Amino acid sequence: MNTKFKRTAAMCAAVVMAGSVLTACGGSNSGSTATTTAAAGETTTAAEGGDTAAADTEAAPAGDSSSEISGSIKVLHHRTDRDQDGTMAKLTEGFNALYPNVTVEYQSFTNYADDIATMMQSDNYGDVVMTPQALKQADLPNFFASFGSYSDLSQKYYWLENYTVDGQVYALPTGGTASGVLYNKKVWADAGITSLPTTTDEFLACLKQIAENTDAIPYYTNYNASWCITQWQSLVVGASGDPDYNTKLLTEKTDLFSKGSPYDAVYGTLFDIYADPTLHEEDPMTTDWEGCKPAFAQGKIATMVLGSWAISQFQEAAVQVGSDPADVGYMPFPNSIDGKIYSVSSNDYMMSVNKNTANMDAAMAYATWFCTDSGFAQNEGEISGLKGAAMPETLSSFDELGVQLFVENAFPEELIGKWDEIAKASEVDPWGDASTNYKFRMAEAAFDGKGRDEYDKIAADVNAAWAASRDEILG
Repeated sequence: MNTKFKRTAAMCAAVVMAGSVLTACGGSNSGSTATTTAAAGETTTAAEGGDTAAADTEAAPAGDSSSEISGSIKVLHHRTDRDQDGTMAKLTEGFNALYPNVTVEYQSFTNYADDIATMMQSDNYGDVVMTPQALKQADLPNFFASFGSYSDLSQKYYWLENYTVDGQVYALPTGGTASGVLYNKKVWADAGITSLPTTTDEFLACLKQIAENTDAIPYYTNYNASWCITQWQSLVVGASGDPDYNTKLLTEKTDLFSKGSPYDAVYGTLFDIYADPTLHEEDPMTTDWEGCKPAFAQGKIATMVLGSWAISQFQEAAVQVGSDPADVGYMPFPNSIDGKIYSVSSNDYMMSVNKNTANMDAAMAYATWFCTDSGFAQNEGEISGLKGAAMPETLSSFDELGVQLFVENAFPEELIGKWDEIAKASEVDPWGDASTNYKFRMAEAAFDGKGRDEYDKIAADVNAAWAASRDEILG
């Protein structure tokens, strides 16, 4: 089949957005034409809220500084599903209990990354936003206000390193995810699989067993939603088992792709799945992100690479179609290192405050509350951004394999921003979703049956481009 997939380049050069989708696309971003709840008449305000886990927060006493903060703020975000089901409006009852004089309005976008890039060409990009994941770290102060010093806030929150410039933090975590693979437990069991795979070869063998013994699609690429393929990048650091892996790529100047490297383990597996038409959907060009959730719940789809943020969404879909949400399982990417399997936790979307907001105190109060006290991460089954918080029950299956879950270490000060600079300059951009990105080149070569020789050629191109930019930037 013709697998040339045309995508429009909507990323705005003024915001330097030709980039990445991080761990994860924590919502129902379908990658389709931009729509907003405002355009659909679905803008919500906090005053419409109902009961939430955060609603038990006591209201601030009269005269307290929190009750004196007032104003109206608009929150821009990617969770169209949570706008549509009323969660965002209900969630804010707890905020209004503390800040009764602040009105919160929400606007959600189906294609958030492109739409926020366009909006940020002016100063009018809301008051509180989900931090654009493709924005260069060094550019954060050009758009957002500081929450405070890294030395103070890093004692309380995870994942601040990539959102800190000159010792100041410009985004807080809304929650985090573990890297891994979503699977339908019932389908896997019906296929006769009695234990989870611990190697990539075993993983491929399981998918083939599903193809042979069930009617389910063994692996759903969701290729038409271009951000979905970027989810494979979230597996790389975990596949290394090394929290300093990305730092060592720079200091030791090793290739991204070599036989058995983490990049090879992850993308070699992707290539082998995409190259076998019995293991994926018939036409990856017509896949549907929202539609895949009920299909997965009904046992029509067996497996997908997604961050653990997806678990709660697929469980909800199971309830809606009358399936058992307990069938939604989650496993680590099976790349054993010395007999152990690792998974890395990373932030979902971060939250920032527009430096141009007319209601700075109200916007800061909302963003801090959302990331600290709202209960949003817990309700979504995500890892809390707060250090010391309990792990979500959705990752309890990791215990079965004794998975070693770790947080990636920060780059040393002299290398902060360099990885991102090399990624952009080389156009390798491991988190990128441009049609020329190596992930799509590998996928299309696999779909077209070009074989492992083509995979090796693409990997060599990646190594050469990365090395040239790395050596130019680092010396």
